[in-house]
Amino acid sequence: MTVVLANELHRRGHDVAFCVRYNYGETRHLLDDGIPVLDMKVSETSKIRKNLKNVVYLRRLMAKKEFDILLCVTAEMSQVAMVASWLAPGRMPVVAVIHNTLSQETHSFQKIRDRLFPLMDKSMDGVIAVSEAVREDYIRLCRADAGHVFTAYNPVVFEEIFRMAGEETGHPWLEPSRQWKTLVLAGRLSYQKNHQLMFHALQRLRGEGDWRLILLGIGELEEELRQLSRQLQIEEWVDFRGYVNNPYAYYAAADGVVLSSRFEGLPTVLIEALACGSAIASVDCPSGPREILGDGVYGTLVPMNDSRALAEGIKEAVSREPDREKLIRRSLDFSVERSADRYLEIIDCILQDRGKA
Repeated sequence: MTVVLANELHRRGHDVAFCVRYNYGETRHLLDDGIPVLDMKVSETSKIRKNLKNVVYLRRLMAKKEFDILLCVTAEMSQVAMVASWLAPGRMPVVAVIHNTLSQETHSFQKIRDRLFPLMDKSMDGVIAVSEAVREDYIRLCRADAGHVFTAYNPVVFEEIFRMAGEETGHPWLEPSRQWKTLVLAGRLSYQKNHQLMFHALQRLRGEGDWRLILLGIGELEEELRQLSRQLQIEEWVDFRGYVNNPYAYYAAADGVVLSSRFEGLPTVLIEALACGSAIASVDCPSGPREILGDGVYGTLVPMNDSRALAEGIKEAVSREPDREKLIRRSLDFSVERSADRYLEIIDCILQDRGKA
């Protein structure tokens, strides 16, 4: 999402630089060639050592005064940047961009982090939350002044999605003449995404008919999840597809797209599924699904941590033909253009307030 936003701001004529811990990754090729990448070259060492290197690099960056504002993506990097800003005289404005409900996240040094964020909030020039629910959670957790915490939806939907959604996946479970139901769940194979719940729901669905599940994504829990699929005797009907360049074609071709997460901020997969006109079943986790799906108008919402409810919700979602035009119209509320407009509005507001100070 940050790459997409950077590209859009750059195309509008703004000078954008992308600062990363290390200059590689699956999305590296998506960044526009005209955007310089500032590589901190921070290797994967201990947390303390890594963050100290972050602080030193960012302090030097701020001291150069080459930029008008620093957007810090994720709660962890926002904290690192605030420490650096305290050490940089006449620093540039620092804005935290929060993508998840902070109250649900767990990290190393959790107690220190919980105490630091309310303190650091008072020094931040602004906070951008990716959904209203994330904003409310942040204000409550950090006892923040609501006046400097803004909501800006992620730049998810762009024109290319609609073309890519029409491409063929080549997956045998998505052939048009199939006699079974195929579901797609996309997301990192991690604790947050709660694939275990989906597996138990699939086991229930398999007891009633031929249901299959395609997993898009990679992650640290892959082997554990493969083992669980064997224990539940659904291994044959779960395809660990890994990272794919075009998930939209999978969403468009599947019978339904599912989200089973323990927590989110503004789950991109649901917005992408709307843009593809897909039937959607999602747990009502904090936060984002209810906001995106309009309290259930644009998809089926079910309680968290209930595999029976999720299985029933999936059956309900795929039982009716989705109103594709209606879903696509909703997805445009999360377009790249609208997101960039909102970011620029917030940045202008912060810079004006900073100028008055």
